[in-house]
Amino acid sequence: MGRLVLNLFLIALLFGLIFWVVRGYGRGGRRDGDAQDLVRDALTGVYFPKSEAVSIVRGGETLYFLNHDNRDQFLRANR
Repeated sequence: MGRLVLNLFLIALLFGLIFWVVRGYGRGGRRDGDAQDLVRDALTGVYFPKSEAVSIVRGGETLYFLNHDNRDQFLRANR
């Protein structure tokens, strides 16, 4: 009887592990709250997470930059 309970427990554990892996695989391994908006660097055109952006508002439009150097270079070129 004890061996049967152990086998059932191991089978349930295996199915639970498989379900957990497959469920995360369909979403790229991300949890629901992990998705990030991407923005485009106005100087280089590279896309990156908005949370890492340096931004300015120019002519009513928000422009995003990967770093302060890109922002400064853009501002020098577009006075």
